Amino acid sequence: MPNRHLAAPVAIIALMLGTPLPLAAQDAEVTDNDFALACAFERECRETEPCTDADFALDVTGRTGGMGAGTMLARVVLSSVSGDVDAFGTLGGGTLFLQGGNGSSRSYLVVTNGAARYTLHMAEGPTVVTYHGTCE
Repeated sequence: MPNRHLAAPVAIIALMLGTPLPLAAQDAEVTDNDFALACAFERECRETEPCTDADFALDVTGRTGGMGAGTMLARVVLSSVSGDVDAFGTLGGGTLFLQGGNGSSRSYLVVTNGAARYTLHMAEGPTVVTYHGTCE
């Protein structure tokens, strides 16, 4: 017998993945659910190497939608000099968790109280790079 408790969240995520993201830049109408963040990362940490200073910027544009009980789903585009990444996740309890990927890499972003950590997982190597900074 299928688990009925998982049916609604699975259906919502499937719908989100198949529905184009209506961003403010694409639509004339902006809603209260649209948001944008500018992230600046000053620290870069690669695998086993010591962390170094960085100057990496990431723009986050997207939309949230209610899920109930204080949690919202988020569908966004993460934009940097290396290109755009479609991502999705949750916003709840003051923390935004996002994940997405293109090809052989995956991106993870967590923002809480303005503090941010952005991690790239790349299949080649495999390699992990983590950036520390802020998002406003």
